[in-house]
Amino acid sequence: MSPAPDLNSVLRQRGMTLIEALIAAVILAIGILGIVSLLGISKVAQHDTVQRTRAVSLADDLLERIRRNPEGVAEYTAHNPMNGAAPTAIGTDCSTVSCSAVDMAKYDLNEWENLLAGSSVTVPDPNGNPVSTALLRDVSACVNVTTNTGMTNTGTIDVIIQWRGLSETFDGATDDTICGTDWNSDDKPYRRQVVISSFIFDEGDM
Repeated sequence: MSPAPDLNSVLRQRGMTLIEALIAAVILAIGILGIVSLLGISKVAQHDTVQRTRAVSLADDLLERIRRNPEGVAEYTAHNPMNGAAPTAIGTDCSTVSCSAVDMAKYDLNEWENLLAGSSVTVPDPNGNPVSTALLRDVSACVNVTTNTGMTNTGTIDVIIQWRGLSETFDGATDDTICGTDWNSDDKPYRRQVVISSFIFDEGDM
């Protein structure tokens, strides 16, 4: 005949099972928190990537406009910095009539600053007002041209776009003020910057 089970031994075994379940629950909770944190980091990284891609696209767009109209290069550089809040006033609608180099530059800048402001991609807010879904936060843009010796519109051109990102990083810039925006020590780690450089050539300089 088997001896009767010890009641204290049974209780101890049940207690150990409960502790194991609690430990498993804690490990599971930590794992879930880690996954949520990873998803958050991934979302921020994805957002930064989308913004950088948009900035590169905008800079390349403006660069191509300038390369098509090198005679108006002085007008393109006369409006630094640009932030899309007050697009350059156009003198002539160059989409319908032939324009001078200066008027074409004003027309280009007006269209481009509207793109910079994200006006081409909007959704309605609860009040029905359009809200941009492509706006870069605290954005500013500049066009800098270094002409070749003895030439007016031929030389190296830089299109700079900078904005505020969601997370801290290091952009390699050494100046606190770039393209008209004063970045203090607290905000500087959030600065993002894209610089597209190329060469423009004006046949009139030859």
